Amino acid sequence: MFAADTTVVRQQILWKGGVSVFPSIYRHHVDFSALPGIPSCGPIYSNSEGLLGSIGLDFTYDYETMPLSLQSRLDIKGIPGAFYEAEEILIDDPNSNPAFTLARIGYNLSTSIYSLGLSILANYRFDDALSIGGGLRFGGILSSTFEQDEKLESPTNAVFTDNQARTRNQFYGSIPDMSVVEGGIVMLGRYALPLNARNTTQLIPEIAYEFPITDLLKSDETWQVHTIRFGVSIVFSYTKEETIIIPLETKDPILIPSLTITTPSRNQVQMKQNLTSLIQSPIKAILYDTNGSPVDNVIKIEKKVARNMFSIINYVFFDSSSAEIPSRYKQLNDIETSNLSIDDIRTDSAINLYHNVLNILGQRLQKKPDANINLTGTNSNNGIEANNLALSKKRAEAIKNYLVNVWKIQPERINVDARNLPDQPSRINTGYGEEENRRVEISSSDPDIFLPIKFIDTSYRVIPNDIRISTDRLNKENIKQWELRAVTGNQSVVLKTGDSYMEDTLRTFADNLSDDLLNAESVELKIIAKDNNGAEKVIGETSIPVKQIIANKNKVEKYNLITFGYNSSAVDEANNFIIQDVKKNILNTSILTLTGHTDRTGAAQYNRSLSLRRAQEISRYFTANKIVTEGRGFDDLLFPLHLPEGRFYSRTVRITVDTYLDDEKK
Repeated sequence: MFAADTTVVRQQILWKGGVSVFPSIYRHHVDFSALPGIPSCGPIYSNSEGLLGSIGLDFTYDYETMPLSLQSRLDIKGIPGAFYEAEEILIDDPNSNPAFTLARIGYNLSTSIYSLGLSILANYRFDDALSIGGGLRFGGILSSTFEQDEKLESPTNAVFTDNQARTRNQFYGSIPDMSVVEGGIVMLGRYALPLNARNTTQLIPEIAYEFPITDLLKSDETWQVHTIRFGVSIVFSYTKEETIIIPLETKDPILIPSLTITTPSRNQVQMKQNLTSLIQSPIKAILYDTNGSPVDNVIKIEKKVARNMFSIINYVFFDSSSAEIPSRYKQLNDIETSNLSIDDIRTDSAINLYHNVLNILGQRLQKKPDANINLTGTNSNNGIEANNLALSKKRAEAIKNYLVNVWKIQPERINVDARNLPDQPSRINTGYGEEENRRVEISSSDPDIFLPIKFIDTSYRVIPNDIRISTDRLNKENIKQWELRAVTGNQSVVLKTGDSYMEDTLRTFADNLSDDLLNAESVELKIIAKDNNGAEKVIGETSIPVKQIIANKNKVEKYNLITFGYNSSAVDEANNFIIQDVKKNILNTSILTLTGHTDRTGAAQYNRSLSLRRAQEISRYFTANKIVTEGRGFDDLLFPLHLPEGRFYSRTVRITVDTYLDDEKK
């Protein structure tokens, strides 16, 4: 693409707010037989349960520099309780022999408590969705009521002697001696589900446990409530966007987006000399810019040379419990190695290039006969791979065998070593981390073995692209078929075809014939018709000049990639070559853009901050008039993250040096 004004949009989440609904299970732990000051003849109540819940308002602040969130929640919580105990006693019964019988008394106590509480919580974000947290909740009691009675459940013909009724000690009202506050320690887990494309609205299921640290009664009796809650929050993110526009000075007053050049099918033909003598009427070609406005009748071909540099990860990753080189790594036979050239592995994807790492290594070892390498096999050190040094060694030997048998590298030049976890392991006890730790690490005494690979590519832009040919003055009678052809030299391309009907304006695009325009001075547009007798003739013809703009006004260098370790922004020694190469290509007119990226591990905000730190760390090595640093996190997915190499290559800073060249430096 051609350089244009650089627009950087940075979205920052200021805070999040939402509403929550949490059904809850309450477990009452008590050791009283009666509420303070309320008469009761029953035994000590057993523990009880209640089911209700809470509703509340949530406010959350996500730290950008660490995977932590500070959350507050204001809620109203309803705490019901239902206590019941039964007791059997002997009572007098003059109608029985002996003169007593067994009676059963039920003691009932129901309570209802509401509190207004504030929770202060700290959450750890494993990624953008999953988090766990903990904190404190303190609430003030809004209301507390109770109802109590004692019932003579059996025998059915008995009554209490003190009131001659089957029910006694009936009381209700406010719970006496109630504490003013209640509080607890909260532990929770959450999982955020996006409700829109930008992930600014989320549905968050949550499960939490609250352990009480206060009693509900001021007296010496124990009454504590343990809470298990489960529910959802709907959360809205409040964001701020900062737009930075960095202008690019250019002598070209018209900036038109780059166009993808496709190559149509073409046949080399010999045009008959007598066709032009059969032209009946003129046609006119008009060129239009991207805004639909007519422009000068000249097609311009602008050429730009771009240099791309790719670094190569010196790891080969293996499947679980396997020492077989995965099939995604390109493996050759003896004949293919002798014919391998840089063009065979040319690509615009670092991952595709990396999958040729064994062949790049083999070819460079052939060209560097004094260089030796060390292969260190590692494992995930978990499950079946735990402490499995034999597996680690087999992985290293698999790489050695390929280099020895296929690339004919002398065995004594390759040392094999084995260990469990790598010296700098990825996060252990996680699926992604285990995949990344199952590898062979390749090191060499010669730094040239793993130098980045450079490709030089030339891109073209056709200005303008839109061509419209006016045919209203043509004689279209007795036409059975027709073709619109473009002719440059002895190359002919069919642009459009039709039957008897021909529109008054034919529209085509210059990129349909861009390859033929690269060295042409003009392009001839011909309308060739066949009549009912099959006779072919040219019924219209026009010519458009082609201007070659050979000198590059802008030179673009792209460096893919500088890679980083897991959760790291440090620059290691392996990147110095790239840094020094970038320095050599910076001029006073250069714009240096450093864009940091991460894999998907961790929270989005944290990863944006980490990727920005990586870009800023790299920028310290350069001096330029204009340096742009960006942190994209995993907003732009560069590579497939289901592969360990994809995640490694995603932990990167991409560097682009765009330099305007004046006439003296073209």
